[in-house]
Amino acid sequence: MIYFLTGYVAFEEFVLKFLPVSDIVYSYLRFFGELLIYIAFGKLVIHKLHKGIPFVKTAIDLPIIGFYTVVLLSILVNRSPLMGSIYNIRPFARYIVLFYLVANSALSERKITTFLRIILGVGIFQLVTGLIQWVGGPTAFDFFLPRESTLGIAGFTKEYRLLEIGREIGSIYGTLGDTVIYGIFMILVLIVYLSRVRQLEYLNLLGAVLLFFFIARSYSRAATFSALLAGGAWYYFHYGWKKTLQLACVTVLVFGLLLAVVNPFGLEYINPRKARVGLVGNVTGVFSGSYVRIAQKQRLGSLIGNVPTVLVNKPILGYGADQNSTIEGLNMSKRSFLLKILSKSGFKDVYWVAILCFYGLLGLGFFALIFYQLFRAALNLYKRSIRTSSVIERGPPASRVTQRIAIIMLCLVAVTVFLLFFNRTLEYRGYGFYFWLCAGLMFASDRALPTYRPLKITL
Repeated sequence: MIYFLTGYVAFEEFVLKFLPVSDIVYSYLRFFGELLIYIAFGKLVIHKLHKGIPFVKTAIDLPIIGFYTVVLLSILVNRSPLMGSIYNIRPFARYIVLFYLVANSALSERKITTFLRIILGVGIFQLVTGLIQWVGGPTAFDFFLPRESTLGIAGFTKEYRLLEIGREIGSIYGTLGDTVIYGIFMILVLIVYLSRVRQLEYLNLLGAVLLFFFIARSYSRAATFSALLAGGAWYYFHYGWKKTLQLACVTVLVFGLLLAVVNPFGLEYINPRKARVGLVGNVTGVFSGSYVRIAQKQRLGSLIGNVPTVLVNKPILGYGADQNSTIEGLNMSKRSFLLKILSKSGFKDVYWVAILCFYGLLGLGFFALIFYQLFRAALNLYKRSIRTSSVIERGPPASRVTQRIAIIMLCLVAVTVFLLFFNRTLEYRGYGFYFWLCAGLMFASDRALPTYRPLKITL
């Protein structure tokens, strides 16, 4: 079932578009993947309890319990509307269940490798689809657009960004329904691809450059910079900090020369949705003065406006889990540092700040601890796998697979922490599913993982 979802999630928008069903049925079919995860997890729990098989202990159990305890406290203290709170927390919570399903499954190294191959296969298909959209022009682009309908569930609506505000001219989005989601999904594919690479031979380097080009073609600047970060993280774990520092210096020098030649600082920012902008201009445009002024009321404004407003008014538990009441509470705060009247549009773009607004410092602390523990567990597993392979020159396949999944998670955590300053990365199906799948695979590959005391229930 999880094999199926690994291949299905990236094509969900495209598949559902052509089903001959009403908009209401279409809306509920979007829960199909989640429902399969809940069913599979329920079967796993029943099986383990019936057989007395223990559940594994993972490094993020306590941070996750702590985070959702704070979520519950924030809802109760702030009297947040229940449906709005559930609607807001569900996109992040849904794949935590997937994580525990995978982590507690008995997966051999062959099965883990199969999951990674499926991700690469999906990535190749997305690359080909992106090429079709790029070469085919507007006709090919429109063919892959999501279904033109506003999704409504329990009084809440979802609108597609591509259909609502259009796309950057020349951008691609595969079958993922959004250029940003395409860009960050292809970063994940890039990381999985690099995990197979042992030496930077010309063919391997060509594959990495090709993937980077298509990430940049999404016209997501955050994805483009994150792809560089992913490559740098992979390079560090393979070649050490000295060579990585040399590479970083060369990259900064080249980028500095590029900025000197283009000199965007005094130029007006050109919105790629309104006029054609090259890939280089799309990246260097963020250094223009006009873009900085725009950013002060958007993502930068969240950091210098929302953060102090929360810290002065409700620092411990935030304003509650319901997004609408949180925005209203921030706008009505007696001591405010806001640079504009907040609205739902773009509120979660700086996801770290959004978590602070919803759940305060306590929630933000547990949320950050989840990533710290993930990175720490991946680093420990990576070091152990290296020691194993150094003792036995030709180690068992499990050792190589373990080392591979560990370095995938090290790179993914680094990239995700960065991306959460630019968008709600983990709430996107096309990234959140695969991130938590890889996290679960990492713990499933660790044969030395401790377990809780077994509990057997017979009916």
